[in-house]
Amino acid sequence: MLVITGFLTFRAEDVYEVVEGLLAVSELSRKDPGCIDYWWAEDLERPHTFRFFEAWETAEQFEAHRGMPYEDAFNERYLPKLVDVDAHVYTVTARTSALGM
Repeated sequence: MLVITGFLTFRAEDVYEVVEGLLAVSELSRKDPGCIDYWWAEDLERPHTFRFFEAWETAEQFEAHRGMPYEDAFNERYLPKLVDVDAHVYTVTARTSALGM
């Protein structure tokens, strides 16, 4: 399993447009084969910054997701508006419920 986390920071004047794009890309991404979890959240301490979390069953499914036309369209439209960005990939070996702890 892969987990990808990070953030994207945009210019203030682009935030409303970006939110629309994040909503659309989230809806489509969650339907991709192998998607376990996919979400964005506005950072409460950094203005105009959105944090993301993705979990995928396999690296191959994540790569297939990255090659989807809607991903390309999102990247072309919104990545030029970036002010700051960071991301990390984690390889996870197991997943269990934390509710029984």
